[in-house]
Amino acid sequence: MDASEALELADSLALAFRDNPLNRAVIRGSAARRVRSNRYGMRATLAAAGGRATVLVPAIQAGAGLGGLIALAPGGWPLPPPPVFAQLEYWFGQGFGTLRRWGKAYHALAELHPTEPHWYLQLLGVAPEARGRGIGAGLLEAWLEDVDREGASAYLETDRRENLGFYNRAGFEVVGAEEILGTPIWRMGRPPH
Repeated sequence: MDASEALELADSLALAFRDNPLNRAVIRGSAARRVRSNRYGMRATLAAAGGRATVLVPAIQAGAGLGGLIALAPGGWPLPPPPVFAQLEYWFGQGFGTLRRWGKAYHALAELHPTEPHWYLQLLGVAPEARGRGIGAGLLEAWLEDVDREGASAYLETDRRENLGFYNRAGFEVVGAEEILGTPIWRMGRPPH
């Protein structure tokens, strides 16, 4: 993925997660502020993921603008910090209060993260205008083919109740539910297939 594709993917993922409950709890203010803040977060995530993560985008024209998936192979979690410039951009773009709340959420989830080897679906998002077209399902299916080829288990977290059925159809089951920053979070696991 070249730099312009990474920026396009960061923009579409920023929109995809704009209205998620945990995003609303962490990034206070307007929808535009959440998108702007998310954009910095997604750029930092993609910078840290470079060469360490599976990054998938839809295989259709302008696919990176529709959404994407970032997943880590067994032993790949957590990602290392992004390069210094990406960290600085992230810190200044997010603001102190938002950084502090993301830190709390991250540490709470890290305490619950499985210790046995597994693939980790860090995020899967589709831009709002592209939802309902099977893009997310296609990305998940493509990733799970690789996971299944290795005979590995998989793990994810979601803060959207409506995602439970989506992931359940792919073989994930709820392994725990917590409340973080007043937001319900479901942890889901999928045994090796």
